[in-house]
Amino acid sequence: MGYLLHTALHFLVGVSISYLLFNKDFLSKKKRSIVFLFGGVSAVSPDVTKFFGDLFGHSIFSVPLFGLLFTIIFRIFIKDFSFVKTWFIFSITVLIGHIFIDYIGNGVAFLFPFVKSEFDFHIIASVDFIITTTLLISVIIGFLNKKGKAIILMGTIIICLYFGFLSISKVQLEHTLKSKYDANKIELLLTYPSFGKMGSWDFQVRTKEVWVNGYSSIYKPKIHIDSEREVDS
Repeated sequence: MGYLLHTALHFLVGVSISYLLFNKDFLSKKKRSIVFLFGGVSAVSPDVTKFFGDLFGHSIFSVPLFGLLFTIIFRIFIKDFSFVKTWFIFSITVLIGHIFIDYIGNGVAFLFPFVKSEFDFHIIASVDFIITTTLLISVIIGFLNKKGKAIILMGTIIICLYFGFLSISKVQLEHTLKSKYDANKIELLLTYPSFGKMGSWDFQVRTKEVWVNGYSSIYKPKIHIDSEREVDS
């Protein structure tokens, strides 16, 4: 279920980004459906390579290839836009709808195959109902409304503000932890969305002297310690 909901997040972000970039309110629901479908599927598509044990689909170098593939197929149905513009839009949709979402999620090896390490700025959980629900509502209303672009734009702005808030909250928490445990002595510092406490961060801090696990509210950087032990104990 978690994987399906995470896939739905990619799909909804893809729908929103592509529809906004095409910058046109399609009066035909058939055309609108096609744009929604291609935008959503293109944002999900990088996960296909995972089934073959390959991470190339999550590399930024694969983005124009996915964009090109969806452009060629899309133009069979809709030719209202130039080839180059359509290619650009689907490439950006893949980049934001999948690579970026994974980057602020569990992490992504976006420089693969040159760098196989994953990079992340972990601010959202694999399943975030605030994001999914907001985008789902805006996409549904946007599909049914002739002025759907404005509705989808509103939903997208709300999510962008939410991302900004989470980013500031995470940075503030990390600053608080570095101040408390001396940034020069910290060997490991992890902050990520709490799985069991909605609206909270979990964190891990490791120095040569102590290992600490705890949590903090996303609304204020006050820390709460779950466990703390000295390394030699």
